[in-house]
Amino acid sequence: MTPTRSWLVLALPLLTAAASDKAGGGPWATDFAEGSISLLVSKRCEKSRMDTRSLEWNALVYSKGPPVWGRKAAGACRGMDTWVLSEALAAGAMWNQTDRQAIVADPMKTMFDDALPKEAFKKTFGWELPERGDDVPAHNVFLKFSAKKLAALFDRIYFKPTDTVGGTTGQEVYDVFFKDAVTRFAREVALIKANVPDAQLGKLLKAYQTAAKEQGAKFRGPAYLKDVAATTLVKEPEQSARAGRTLGVMLRRTADGTWSTINRLLKKVVTDYDPALATEIGKAL
Repeated sequence: MTPTRSWLVLALPLLTAAASDKAGGGPWATDFAEGSISLLVSKRCEKSRMDTRSLEWNALVYSKGPPVWGRKAAGACRGMDTWVLSEALAAGAMWNQTDRQAIVADPMKTMFDDALPKEAFKKTFGWELPERGDDVPAHNVFLKFSAKKLAALFDRIYFKPTDTVGGTTGQEVYDVFFKDAVTRFAREVALIKANVPDAQLGKLLKAYQTAAKEQGAKFRGPAYLKDVAATTLVKEPEQSARAGRTLGVMLRRTADGTWSTINRLLKKVVTDYDPALATEIGKAL
């Protein structure tokens, strides 16, 4: 099993995505997102030659010495694994509870400390972040999340594409930092759902769990999922080569009962932030 992208959708409110139709969001939500995105920009949103657009954001700036707080030109966020997204959610809570001058003076002892942001998250939401386990969990370990807490988190952090965050609109933040990752994930989900009936998905989950149990520490989730995707998505050979990880997300989140919630929220995200994509794949998604 690989943690990469397995928490992508869990952090979608942080990616400026609308989570529900309930009242919420506003200044608190955009403030939370500003701090969360600062951590992501510091760790996962380096501007590269592939980026045609960028935004300046408050983040760690690296020079010859230790990192300092400053403004950083950032492009599309890449490598948003489970752990950094978890850290970003904690950093958002810390951002809301900490004097900004303290962050500027010593970000490594405030937002980027291991313990303090987690405490801030618990104080804000009333529960602790899910246990990460080891930094590199055993390949046969399946993490579990709570659908109820997931929905509550989304509802609390919800805000609209037209809301202001970090001096720009939520829509621009989404388009620059997160659109590439969310679009790929949504397209792959739609592809899998169009080719794999629910009954077959259930069989694939049982086989996945059995393989992990039988092979133990020797189990290699990415390789296993790549083979399953190639066998299952035979009509789409080009896409199947890249869809294994998304299939793994769907299987693991089906196992812990969160997939229906994630799927609903993903549809809402795509509808609100990318209407053209929603029109193209909406029925399949």
